[in-house]
Amino acid sequence: MKISEEILWLAYKRIEDIPVLNKSMRGKKANLIGSIGEVLFEKFIQDQGLSLEKETGADMFNHDYVVEEKFRVDVKTKDRTVEPKQHYECSATISQQEPDYYYFVSLLRDKDWDSFKEGFMLGAISHKTLYKEGELWTKGDVDTRNGLRIRQDCLSVTISKLTGNDEFIEIMKGENGNSIK
Repeated sequence: MKISEEILWLAYKRIEDIPVLNKSMRGKKANLIGSIGEVLFEKFIQDQGLSLEKETGADMFNHDYVVEEKFRVDVKTKDRTVEPKQHYECSATISQQEPDYYYFVSLLRDKDWDSFKEGFMLGAISHKTLYKEGELWTKGDVDTRNGLRIRQDCLSVTISKLTGNDEFIEIMKGENGNSIK
């Protein structure tokens, strides 16, 4: 999805009232990245004719949305300077969160932080499957494949292991049972 001026405006407007998380390494920039991913997810879901409700209050720390009044979805967004490839990782921090699904978005940007060009709607994975099949990384570990030092305990899967958008939408519509990878 192209990141239009409207999407950026909505994301910037959203972060005006969002506090910076205590452990955030990027501060407001992290809030912007997450907000762009959420705006793209909202558009994606609504374009499929599905309903969604943004969580507020205590539930907003467990998941971001309730889709079709039944599926709790937490949107995870990562920014990149190259287009995502199937072997790239998608991660969720280990916490008390228990959404039904994690949905992953990648943002393509230039080296300049204010130049987001495109969002890639990567797919989803159930909470249960991520905790069963995800690779555990602990704070301080170094991923030797890319030299990245892990900042928080997390579970990761490759993009190739995510359920694709068509199947995810079928599940959200109730056309494919309640199961997802």
